[in-house]
This record gives sequence, structure tokens and C-alpha cells, in this order.
Amino acid sequence: MAASGKRLAGSADRLSDLPDGLLHTVMSFLTARQAVQTCVLSRRWEDLWCSMPCLNIDEREFSTSAILSDSDSDSDDGDEGGPNCTRLEYFVINLLMFHSAATLDVFRFHSVSERKIKFADQWLRRGIKRFPKVVDIDSKNCCCKLPRFGSSSSRLNRLHLSRISLDKTFTQQLRSGCPVLEDLELKWCVLEDAETASCTLKNLTIEHCTIYHPGALTIKVPSLTCLQLVAFSRNWDAAVANEMPFLIKATICTIRLIILPWKLLFSLINVKDLKLTGFRAPANLHDGSDTFPVFHNIRTLLFDTCDLSYKFDMLGCFLNNAPGLEKLTLESCMLPEASKGSKTGGNLKKASLEYDDALTFQCPSLKLTEIKYIYDDDVQKLFDLLLGAWSNLQNTNIVINKKT
Repeated sequence: MAASGKRLAGSADRLSDLPDGLLHTVMSFLTARQAVQTCVLSRRWEDLWCSMPCLNIDEREFSTSAILSDSDSDSDDGDEGGPNCTRLEYFVINLLMFHSAATLDVFRFHSVSERKIKFADQWLRRGIKRFPKVVDIDSKNCCCKLPRFGSSSSRLNRLHLSRISLDKTFTQQLRSGCPVLEDLELKWCVLEDAETASCTLKNLTIEHCTIYHPGALTIKVPSLTCLQLVAFSRNWDAAVANEMPFLIKATICTIRLIILPWKLLFSLINVKDLKLTGFRAPANLHDGSDTFPVFHNIRTLLFDTCDLSYKFDMLGCFLNNAPGLEKLTLESCMLPEASKGSKTGGNLKKASLEYDDALTFQCPSLKLTEIKYIYDDDVQKLFDLLLGAWSNLQNTNIVINKKT
């Protein structure tokens, strides 16, 4: 026992012996509250949090259920288990008072309170003034406004915003005030200006955002490699984009079945991986030989809950204009049905032969077609229908799987 005790007493604190830079890296995985709590570990850690280059303020840590040991856990500042604004305000005010790092690598602020936090706008301004490389702000009540960056955006590389109100100055800042910004994500935000323009952006995500005045969402991002637009039909008349020659992956999703966005489709001609969700073919699909764009670079194509029921028209246009397509996925899509009033008498096998005669799919590189269904009764129907329609695609394998 004596030997064991002596060994423990003489053991070195190797973690504390690490330089400040490495310890700050360790602390970057912690929330701000957790990082401050490290001050009790030893004298080495006492003031280390004051200079850490990462601030992650998370209101969820200040709920009454998260701080059961506090004597005032039943205060009137929030419902049981909900955020306690007084604790949060007291902590953040002191945190920013003693935190001395001139620049930040990461600034995060996560709010879950239904009501506006009193000093939230001031905290956001203080964080952004530290020239952060990464900014991640999520405000549940949508009352927070993004402060003007000014010269503080000179190091900004990634900007993720959720439930934030953005005025016209945000568009101006993107256009010329963020010289190294490559990753922009907007979710459930309110946009005063429907234009997104940047010469440096490579990744752009816009989900469930609303525009003050209904209009066309305009994207002018020539260096973009990854684009994700989700539920863009909400309060948007249309979505248009300039040419994106470096685009690799695009996901275009709507919350209800609408006509395929024609102008946007032409801006995606360089994409390699394309996913379309919730669309149907426009009425003028075959008007003119040059109507449909040619996707020379596309390798994978996925239709999710799309309406392909009119003689596979939309699908056929894609296949005939994607010479390099290798994998096609149809997930929960509406496929053609045999009409009882037709010559086939509602027989899917006979209908498939009709499609075989009518359709001319030309997709020489297609190797795999995966079809995901929901109901077990759909399996035989799918097989009978595709038996004829896919017969002229000799090099492709058809795999039918149940959607999980």
C-alpha cells in the first residue's frame, strides 16, 4: 500500500504539462460552461479558459434540470426543465468580461428559449468582433439579428445560421466583405434580400428560409461545388442560378409536388451527383429539340417522391441527356399505371410492352438502377412495369429494395 501511495504521489500530471495551444484544442470540444469549469483542476488550468480561441455558448446547459445542485433551481426564470435566462445572462456577461483572446477560431451560440434573451444581440456583436473563422448561431425564437461584420469577417471561413433575421446588409457583406468565406448554411432564416452572391463560396445550403417579399431566389456563386436547396417553394416564386462550372453535388428538394424548376435545372448541367425531391414534369417538356439540358458530367441521379407517372417523360429526358450516368435511384416515386380503358385493359405486363415500343432510353453507361418501394404489394407491379420499359437498357442491373 505504501509503495502504491508513493507512486501516486509522485506521478506527473502529463496533461497539464502540454503547451497552451494543445490544451486549447482539447477545450475546443467543450461548451463554454464546461471549459470554465476546468479552472478547478489545478493552478495550471485556473486561467486557461480566458485565452481559449473557441467560445461555445449553449443555453441548454442552463436549464433547471441541468443544474440540479443549484439552490435556486426552481426560480421563476423558466419552466421546470426549461432554460433559465438569469443563470445564462450572469454566466455569459462574466465570461465575456474576463475572456481575453484577441481572435477566435470558433464562435457558437445556441438558444432554445421561446422568448428573446435580453443581451443576446450584444453577445453576438462581442463574439463577431473577435474575427472568428467559424460562426454558428442558432436562435429558436427568430428574434436575433445578425450583427454587421465589418472588418471582422476578414478571417470568416464558415458561417452557419439558423432562425436568424438577415437584412440587406447581409447580402452586401457576402458579395464583397467575406474574402475567404467558403461554407454558408442558412436554415429557417428570414431573408430581406433574395440574392446570394459570392465569389468564394464552395458549399451553400438554404433550408426552409422565408423571404420578406415573395420573389425569385437568385444564386450567383460561380465557385460553388456543393448546393443544397430544401423546401424552396415556400414564399419563393422561383429559384435561378448563374452557371456553376465546378458544381459536384446538388440536392434540390421541395415540401410539395411542384413543377421542376426549369431555369435552375440549366444551371446544374455540370453536376456529378444530383438529387431531386418532390417534383413533376413541366407541360412543355418536349417543346423543341434543345429544351432539355445535357448533363455531360452526371454519374449518379436520384428521384425521391417525384411524379414520373406520365409515360416516364421526365425520367426519359434525363436518361437520354446523361451519357455518363452510372447509377439511377427511384425512391417512393409515382410511376406509370396501366389504364383500364387502354388497349392493355389495365394489365401491367401488356402496359410494359407498350412502354417498350414507345420509349427509347439512350443511357449507355447506366450500370445500376435501384428502386425503393414502401408497400409490399408494389414489388410485382414494379417488376412487371419495368420489365418492358427497361429492356433496351441492356447493361443495367435492376435492384428493388424496400424503403427503411
